[in-house]
Amino acid sequence: MQPPVTAGEFLGKYFAQDSLEFLRWAARYFRDDNVTLCVLLYLMGSQEVGGHVELRQVDIAEALEMDPAQVSRAQTKLKRLGLAYSPKKGSVQLQPAATLRGGLKAVDKPVRGAARRQVKVHVDQLSLLNELVVDQDVPEEFRKMALPGARLPEPRRTRRRKGTHKQKPEA
Repeated sequence: MQPPVTAGEFLGKYFAQDSLEFLRWAARYFRDDNVTLCVLLYLMGSQEVGGHVELRQVDIAEALEMDPAQVSRAQTKLKRLGLAYSPKKGSVQLQPAATLRGGLKAVDKPVRGAARRQVKVHVDQLSLLNELVVDQDVPEEFRKMALPGARLPEPRRTRRRKGTHKQKPEA
């Protein structure tokens, strides 16, 4: 008899919750913008518990072998769409309605008779979304995307011209 699969069985040993609709949307929306799609995927894979990414643009650019200006433009686009925001320099918060790394997160809590103690709390998607929606420091675009019923923007409707893709040579 096989033991049950646990979160430790995932590649990288982390559990991530990604919206399938979001992933399909991103593939269509960024079909002509591979830089932004690559930056988005790299950020999603670099999340800490709760969706925070603590990476500088230059580190992302180096990992993806891109120019830091390309990463900056991609992050600006993701922020404009409400998919990310920067709570502080060198930090990105991804939209938990689209993608979230769950798990336990260490936080400082006041304890009676002691100054503070670090405890682990479970990060859950709905609580995090509720916190972000009421936080006035969070940009409006990001808060709107966190609300129930939020709609992703429609991808541009561009038609690919026939004959623009390269044909495979016949064998």
